[in-house]
Amino acid sequence: MRGRSLDGEWQVALAGLVLAGAGWWFHAVLLALTGTLAALGAAGLWVWQRECLTGVSYRRTLGQHRAMFGEEVALDIELVNDKLLPLTWLHVEDDVSGKLTIRGGTVLTGRSDYNQVLHHLLPMLPYQRVRRHLTIVCDHRGMHTFGTARLRSGDPVGYRQRSATVRERDRLLVYPKIFRLEPSGVASRVPLGEERSALTLLGDPSRVAGVRGYQSGDPLRHIDWRATARSTALLVRVFEPTAALRVAVFVDLRLPQLRWRSADAPEVEFTVALAASLVADFAARGLAVGLFSAGTVDGHLLAHAPSRSPGALPEMLELLARVSPFGPGTVADVLTMEGGRFRGGTSIVVVAADFPEPTLVAIAELRRRLPVTAIWVATDHGVPPPPEFVDARRDVAFTDDWKQRTTVDLVA
Repeated sequence: MRGRSLDGEWQVALAGLVLAGAGWWFHAVLLALTGTLAALGAAGLWVWQRECLTGVSYRRTLGQHRAMFGEEVALDIELVNDKLLPLTWLHVEDDVSGKLTIRGGTVLTGRSDYNQVLHHLLPMLPYQRVRRHLTIVCDHRGMHTFGTARLRSGDPVGYRQRSATVRERDRLLVYPKIFRLEPSGVASRVPLGEERSALTLLGDPSRVAGVRGYQSGDPLRHIDWRATARSTALLVRVFEPTAALRVAVFVDLRLPQLRWRSADAPEVEFTVALAASLVADFAARGLAVGLFSAGTVDGHLLAHAPSRSPGALPEMLELLARVSPFGPGTVADVLTMEGGRFRGGTSIVVVAADFPEPTLVAIAELRRRLPVTAIWVATDHGVPPPPEFVDARRDVAFTDDWKQRTTVDLVA
């Protein structure tokens, strides 16, 4: 294949040498010069296209590898031509997964709607180093991959080209958007439903949280005599609870209006952002939070048991960042499968844009033991749950400008 590609240059060079020899033999200076130039030019083009990418390197550097939704991340590009031969043109195509906005560069749609290609086209002098500073606007959640990159260059006339591949990849994880939940205080009551399951938590005597006034029935051993001596009233110790309220958030990412697989449908992305906001809000209130969905992450169902550990919230946000709405089952299957594992004191929150009959049946069965709150994402399609099927319901209206919003209203 390469031998055939060089035949043209060698034929021109041989013809040039023949002309040059004939010119010098017959003392035809113009013919001799023409042949010599043709031979040298053909040889030069062959060397140029053969060595054009020798010593050429391409490197990208991300300012960070994890970012919040809406954050801006620096992307630095460095191109080096480490040789004496200049390049009249160098074209780099760098694959970028997803639909992130990249400022300062030329980005075109790739081979599919979910891929982009970052283009660089420039000449390079001998031993030149070129640096370009771009900015990534993190306006789409997900694990975004940069690379591989394809480099192309050739001779000055574009007769022959040479290509190379840079396989190093970089990844950027963009977390879902997190809203502030309004009105203030509503979210603190959501996991309790309508106080259907009042739970008195036992205190840990080794963890004193403070004191309060004595009430009838308080054990005498809990009286704080030192605090009482400094006060005019009888005071008893208040202990931190030995157990925390647990909340399990179930997210349904399937939408009735989507007949085709559209992983980045605005309604799906808004539902993911709402789920992330609820999980973050519950964690900030000190609750043990879990997250479940029929969506998948790396082929596995999204599932994270309720936890209060400091690393639980980042783990759940990463799962939501990477979740695909397509899975083998439905949220009704997940409610049935996971619901039986929860003990008393766990509240269930179901986030969905549609509550079909299988989901309602699963909720009804789960409600025999645990309180259930429904968060209905109101769109042009889908139906809310009937009031008698849940302990509490909150409605959130989807709007096209959800990316620009900072708060969402949980309407009772």
